[in-house]
Parts: sequence; structure tokens; C-alpha cells
Amino acid sequence: MHITRFIDLKKGIVYSTVTGTITVAEVRADMARLAAEPVYAPDMPGIIDMRNATAGLSSDELRQIAEVVKNSAKVVSHTRRALLVGSSLMYGLYRMFATFVSDGTTEYRVFSDEQLARIWVEEIAEQRRIMSD
Repeated sequence: MHITRFIDLKKGIVYSTVTGTITVAEVRADMARLAAEPVYAPDMPGIIDMRNATAGLSSDELRQIAEVVKNSAKVVSHTRRALLVGSSLMYGLYRMFATFVSDGTTEYRVFSDEQLARIWVEEIAEQRRIMSD
């Protein structure tokens, strides 16, 4: 798994692109890297583009990742994350993940349309900018 990331400070949005095979260990390692980014804040909304990734994750592994996410306030908290996927298999897997984290502090939604994902994430980012002005 390889992840490239861009943090748009002007918009307050994190853009991540994932390629390769997604594993639990690499997700955990990436969460630690993200939390260590000096310009990152856990309440930044984000888009995780996984259209060029594959996931050999079981439902138990998705549940493990969900528990890590829910218990990692330094990584993500009180925001939105759009999960952008490119196949019906990935859509189904990450809908399951979104269900597993639905009782946490962050709202996850799965998209196959990049424009809709951007609109959904930018909406919360704009609300935060207005409230901070």
C-alpha cells in the first residue's frame, strides 16, 4: 500500500490517495504518520481516494480498523471523511466499514463519484471556516 497526501490549509481539507493492497498494519502506520504531521488537525475533513487500491480485508479486519479509528482522537475526530472507491466490491467493503464506525465521532461516507465526494467534504469545511471567522 502506498499513500500520498496533500493537506490544503486554505480549505482545511486532507486529500489522500491510496494505491496497492490495503492492509491493517499499513493503515495503522499511516494513521500514526498523519497524526504526526505538524499542519494536520484531527477535525479536518478529508477525501481518501482508493480508486486505484485493492483490499483483501475481511470483515473482522475492517472492524479492527474501525475500532482503531474510533479510539484515535489524535487522528480523526468530529469531522467527515469521504471514501472514494472505483469498484462495487470496494464500495460494499467500505460501506461495511462506514457502518462499523457510525457510532464514533466522525462521519464516513462511501462515494464512487469524485465530484459528489468533494461537495460533501467541502460543505463541512466551509461551515467550519464560517464559524471560525
